[in-house]
Amino acid sequence: EQEVEQLGMRFWDMLDTLVDLIWEPEQQTVQLFIMATQMHESGIRSENLTTMGNAIRESCRAVMGVDWTPTMGDTVDWFWNCCKRTMAKTLDTIDRDDATILRQSWESCQEKCTKDELGECFFNQLCNIAPHVIHLFRRPKKIQAFQFAHAVDMLVQFSEEPEQFFSELKPLIIRHIKYGVKADYVKPFGKAILKAIEICQGSLWNERVAECWRTMWVRVSSTVQRSLNVGTNLVVVSLVQGDPEKLSDAIDCAPRGERFDWLLSVNINGEILSPLMWAIRDGKFALAEYVIDHLLEIRADRHAYYYGREKLFEKHPEVVTVLCSDCPALMDTLMDGLMWHSHSVNQGFVQVNYYLKEMYGDPKLIKNVWNSPVAQVTKLGTPDMFNHPLLNKLCLIKWHRFGKKFFIMMQIFYDLVLVMWTVGFVVYQDDCSLSLI
Repeated sequence: EQEVEQLGMRFWDMLDTLVDLIWEPEQQTVQLFIMATQMHESGIRSENLTTMGNAIRESCRAVMGVDWTPTMGDTVDWFWNCCKRTMAKTLDTIDRDDATILRQSWESCQEKCTKDELGECFFNQLCNIAPHVIHLFRRPKKIQAFQFAHAVDMLVQFSEEPEQFFSELKPLIIRHIKYGVKADYVKPFGKAILKAIEICQGSLWNERVAECWRTMWVRVSSTVQRSLNVGTNLVVVSLVQGDPEKLSDAIDCAPRGERFDWLLSVNINGEILSPLMWAIRDGKFALAEYVIDHLLEIRADRHAYYYGREKLFEKHPEVVTVLCSDCPALMDTLMDGLMWHSHSVNQGFVQVNYYLKEMYGDPKLIKNVWNSPVAQVTKLGTPDMFNHPLLNKLCLIKWHRFGKKFFIMMQIFYDLVLVMWTVGFVVYQDDCSLSLI
């Protein structure tokens, strides 16, 4: 009974996960690959999936009781059939022991050829099949050969340990999106890999081995292509190309209330990245400047005012530290955005608003004073930064609020020490008795 209950809980968790991902088919497919492998370990085969679907439908009908309708039954059947197709393919490949054949085939290639020879063979095939993608391979050939071998290792791992494969695939997809790789490049890349393995394996290559590689590549490539398509939107394309004009066009497509969210986060295959940090880390400072300018530009419509200062510091409380260490020139851009100047002159003066809350630092949140934004500017910034009116105003406020008081208290303490030293060494310079202690 305990085993039955555990099995029931596993199916419940499986269905709960798959239903939650119904609007994200890419992530749902990934979970189906992983779940099918785990189900095979429990003794479930592809021919059992139909029975499982019937059991799920009948369980749902029993729970719903009189509220159950034929439409609900059709919906459950449709959902399970979508899941069953992917799981059946995975279970069948495991039954055929494709993973073992792939592993033996790849190991025989590694025994016959060195990594440099494998990489050279792959690169030659890619030049013949898709010369238009060669511009993506800019590193030395030794590094390219190592990366090719690592890519094939990951492909073989897909059949053996899909969960580990997908955990490594996500950062790999993100890196390749940054390199400018498109979904259209996946097909010729796969052809080059399979042709290179066929050449390296020589007489050991046969129809059964070829079928295993083709089946595996079709399943992997469909996942990779979907991930590249989902992760490549207008904002990501502009970040990859380093084009502020394209980024501006992309942000113009966003609703006014969502512009800040578009500038502060992009979703790439379930991974949330920051366009601002992306631009800074890649040295695309023109893009970073555009993002900061756009976030700190005050806008308004009939419904509200829009100012991205709070969202910027909420998403990136370390923004001052990053700018001071990686691109100090953008600190002026940040501080300019934290000020507002009136257009009118009143008796020779212009009203200026300073938005200092985050730069000032909340003592309740920042326990160590040396982690505050001003302290980071002191440690990592340049002296010229303190010529900016914003930092001048901030230092003046801190001085009047507590700095002057502590300064005076310290000077009084030093004066007392000086007086005591003077009295001790001038007035009593000849008396060293213990009675003076």
